[in-house]
Amino acid sequence: ARAALLLLLLAGDAAALAARFPGLPPRPPLCRQCRAAPPRLVGDRSVDVPLDTAEAAVAAGTAAPAAAAAADEPACRIGGAQGDCVGQTSAGAMTINLSKNIVGSGVLSLSAGIAACSGSAGAMAPAALLLLLIGGVSAYSFSLLARVGEENGTGSYRETWAKLFGERSARLVDATIVIECMCAAVSFAIIIGDTFSAVAALCGAPPPLLRPNAWIVALSALVLLPLCLLRDLGSLAFGSVLGTGGTLFTAGFMLFRALDGSYAPGGRFFGALGEAGRPRFGGGSSAGPLSACILVSLVANAFLAHYNAPTMYRQLAPPPRAGASAKLALFNRVVAGGFGLACLVSAAMMTAGFATFGAASSGLILNNYAVGDSLATLARLGVGLSIIFSYPLNFVGLREGLLSLLGWQARAARRTVHAGATVMLLGAMNGLALVVKDLGALAAFSGAIVGSALIYVFPAAMFLQSARRRRAREFVVEAGTGAGALPRIKRREVAANWMLGGLGVVLAVVGGAVAAKGW
Repeated sequence: ARAALLLLLLAGDAAALAARFPGLPPRPPLCRQCRAAPPRLVGDRSVDVPLDTAEAAVAAGTAAPAAAAAADEPACRIGGAQGDCVGQTSAGAMTINLSKNIVGSGVLSLSAGIAACSGSAGAMAPAALLLLLIGGVSAYSFSLLARVGEENGTGSYRETWAKLFGERSARLVDATIVIECMCAAVSFAIIIGDTFSAVAALCGAPPPLLRPNAWIVALSALVLLPLCLLRDLGSLAFGSVLGTGGTLFTAGFMLFRALDGSYAPGGRFFGALGEAGRPRFGGGSSAGPLSACILVSLVANAFLAHYNAPTMYRQLAPPPRAGASAKLALFNRVVAGGFGLACLVSAAMMTAGFATFGAASSGLILNNYAVGDSLATLARLGVGLSIIFSYPLNFVGLREGLLSLLGWQARAARRTVHAGATVMLLGAMNGLALVVKDLGALAAFSGAIVGSALIYVFPAAMFLQSARRRRAREFVVEAGTGAGALPRIKRREVAANWMLGGLGVVLAVVGGAVAAKGW
């Protein structure tokens, strides 16, 4: 039974990362790994690939005629290697893919977000409501990106921005997503160190192996570096569906421990916890009202999937009733379902972790559970192994994005550049993980800066610019009628997006400052 559970856990976060693809076709050994290269052909369409954790990994796919693509990829399936199934993915499969895309390692920090605001058990209900509210706003901006892309005939986040604001300013989007990849790489290294050191403690390993930094150094050199040097990453997406089961198992395990009282005073694991890690409730936050920005930033980081919105819209199979409006309506239902499922899982894990440990909840909630808890050990081992296979997928986005920003994309296919960039970036990111240990603070900082930009500021800016251009095109002055005006609902949406963009700027500044100080 434990072996079966372990198999379900093998791809925990790989599910979220593989869903961001949502597929990883193999690449030729010496292909040009260049996200800024001219658009490639997917079937009979020319598609620009967005720079994100997943799409950057497959940015150098080769062109193929429509007939060959149809023969090689007969159908899109969840977690399969059909990342370019344009118009072939069903609404049900897309809903599950989207929920997997959203639920990742970020949910393991949400309990610490509540603890940053208050240690009272009564804080769970407001925190859950805040999570649902932010989830709804994130779902709206996710749908908005698809709508703006459809209106402007673009197929990726970056392409939409470049068309509306110019190619030069698109570097801002590139840099933002590179920062996200950097934060994710450091977060992954922290999780690897913490999880494997805890498993080593249970196995009675010698003292040197009980240190997280020892595992970070050893696995970086022996495992992560060879994986990151691979040109073909298709085999690393094997655990997408199993990873979904692993995520659900972890959520179920946390709910079970919250209800069975094992960590409450007098419980069988209470005595195994250190004084600082024992559950405690009551009291407020030393950060004052600004502490809410930490929770908002963590939730934003947990819901960050927006760079894939145009890609997922493109891959969604159109409804029988033709027309862009019908497909947009279907996509909105997919978004509602995907974000709804993600909200339920995230809220369950957030409240379960806080209900168990209260103000003692750490930035990586699995660290709170006793080393002797066999279910927690399975969760740790599964998450650790899944992160190992997820790390290269994120790393490709980081490496190719940085080379693109430096203008070295033409050299990316050279073995010396490929190997040199891999070694230096891996050393830099995992070197930071040897010093930065607060996963919650890192996730909050990433959510405040990157999440606010990609979820609130950039989508609102693109909508406003698109609306301005549309109004200019439709502005017709007829004799005796005067100038036309936007419909009332459009004026309200324009005002709402001004507020959304302003809110994102405030959250980025305030949340980033609070998160940088830690809690």
